[in-house]
Amino acid sequence: MRIPAFSSIRASLIFLVLTAILPALGVMLVTGYTLRENTIQSAESSALRQIQLMARHHEQIIADARLLLATLAKAREVQQFDPLGAQLLLEEMLSAHPAYVALALSDTTGRIVAVSPADSFSSIENEPFFKEATQTGRFAMGPYRLVNATRHVVMEFAQPVADRAGRVGGVLAASFDLNYFSKVFDDFHLPEGSIFTLTDVEGIRLTRFPETQKYTWVPDLPRMIARMSGAREEGTFLERGVDGVRRLYSFKRLDFEGTPLQGLMIRLGQPEGQALSSARRALIWNFVSLALAAALALAAAWFVGEHAILRRLDRLMAATDRLGTGDLSTRTGLDHTDGELGRLAAAFDRMASSLEGHDLDRRRAEEECCLLNSELEERVFTRTAELAKANADLQSALENLRQAQGQLVMSEKLAALGGLVAGVAHEINTPVGVALSATSTMAEKNRVLSDLFGRGEMKRSDLSEYLDSTREGLEMSLLNLNRASDLIRSFKMVAADQISENRRSFNVSEYVGQVLLSLRPKLKKTMHKVEVDCDEDLVVESYPGALSQILTNFIVNSLTHAYDEGQAGLIRIGIARVGGSLNLTYSDDGRGMPPEVQDKIFEPFYTTARAKGSTGLGLHIVFNIVTRTLGGTVTCCSAPGHGTTFQVRVPVGQGEA
Repeated sequence: MRIPAFSSIRASLIFLVLTAILPALGVMLVTGYTLRENTIQSAESSALRQIQLMARHHEQIIADARLLLATLAKAREVQQFDPLGAQLLLEEMLSAHPAYVALALSDTTGRIVAVSPADSFSSIENEPFFKEATQTGRFAMGPYRLVNATRHVVMEFAQPVADRAGRVGGVLAASFDLNYFSKVFDDFHLPEGSIFTLTDVEGIRLTRFPETQKYTWVPDLPRMIARMSGAREEGTFLERGVDGVRRLYSFKRLDFEGTPLQGLMIRLGQPEGQALSSARRALIWNFVSLALAAALALAAAWFVGEHAILRRLDRLMAATDRLGTGDLSTRTGLDHTDGELGRLAAAFDRMASSLEGHDLDRRRAEEECCLLNSELEERVFTRTAELAKANADLQSALENLRQAQGQLVMSEKLAALGGLVAGVAHEINTPVGVALSATSTMAEKNRVLSDLFGRGEMKRSDLSEYLDSTREGLEMSLLNLNRASDLIRSFKMVAADQISENRRSFNVSEYVGQVLLSLRPKLKKTMHKVEVDCDEDLVVESYPGALSQILTNFIVNSLTHAYDEGQAGLIRIGIARVGGSLNLTYSDDGRGMPPEVQDKIFEPFYTTARAKGSTGLGLHIVFNIVTRTLGGTVTCCSAPGHGTTFQVRVPVGQGEA
């Protein structure tokens, strides 16, 4: 298919250059994508390291609190619950550990013995961390809580103070302010717009840097909770924060089992643009470099195409235009040794010279054609008349052939009916002859008895003998006359159906029996057995004569082709109604047919037993009856040595029983 945009050589050269640049573009895109992925992974790794460092800070605070309180619990001032000494010690420790906002010492009732600053603790007897420390005798932590006055979130640590006997005599408490993380956050020197967030297991944002007061002790974003609640304990993701800024977040879950800090989630977010800025700069630089290279390549292609190709092509095109106007003497005037375009010019000049010579030959040929046209018209007229006459003869022959075929088919039907008549006549002759003999015998007995009665010599024994003989003769005559009557009635019905082709309701099983009875003269000469499988109450509305002809031709075909002389075979006839169709299955166990014979059995005049007098019209008649008269289908399935089966399926009406 020709693409209009590439019809110009300039456009083709530009497309060629762009095509040559495509691999470099692909490599650059892959390289840029790889660089971007590597940069993203590096940024994610850096963010993950930072959040891990923040998590270690938090864990270290808890460890430091445990160590600090355990150390203070061993001090002499604390062991002796010296208010003044303990007060000075707590103030000294508080100034040395800025992460804590308050330190206090209480007795076992929760009464404050010493505290720094003075107003930080008043009583801790009802605090959970105090109760846990006094009951368990171990280090305890309290939950995060909000200090409404300062909007700071703090958590308390408690360490029981045990005497030398190991009994708890008091509790040391330390209060940690989450604002301490702001100093850690500032020490990281993160890009502007970065945030740090601490969220508890209930989804409450405990603190956030910056804008701590605004976003402290409020529910965290559900999408953030979902991101951090997966199977991984730490990781990174891109998400839009509560302020609408899209950031690269790193997170880590801290699980301090058995403490209020179980399920604590911390995350650190950096603006996406700043976190991935190096990847974007690298990708932009790659695209700019590629664009400059492409522009230079296109300019070079344009210049080379204009000066090395297009000018000579213009001369070729001008010569082509002159040649197209009929000037066969035109030539290009280009050097034939000047590269590919020179060879093209040489070919063009040779073509123009050849066309000039052919034009002279054409003119001479036209003159000769004018002389031959008149003769050719006469020949065409004569040939057309001959073809018309031959066509008429062929049409007449075809019509005669169709009439002859129809007559042969009718002759075949009449011949079959004639054979049926001859067989029935022969079959009737036997019972009629027996009845005639019995009647003659009775007439003779009647004459003898009449003579005896006339002479007065009739005895009782003569009358008894006459009556016995008459009874036997009448029974024999009646039996054979009934047999002849059945044959005649069956033949009459079958023959009438075959001739009339009327549609009527009939009992299929009874009618098949009548057809087989009419074929008994043919079947009795063989040892074949016929089995019929049909519902005795099956009544349909169709053409019984067509069914008779189908069965007759199937049976005659089996007797002629399927079995050898003296061979005993089995013929099965199965008839059933399925929906609005009557299915007839006819099969024999004869010699069967090869595929090349099976493909032609329904063709007219095709037979393999022409020497036996077969015309080859039997199955052709069956095919015409099934497809045209009954509007159904007939198929054949056969194989050498496996018999033959015919399947007939025809539509029928619901007969009246």
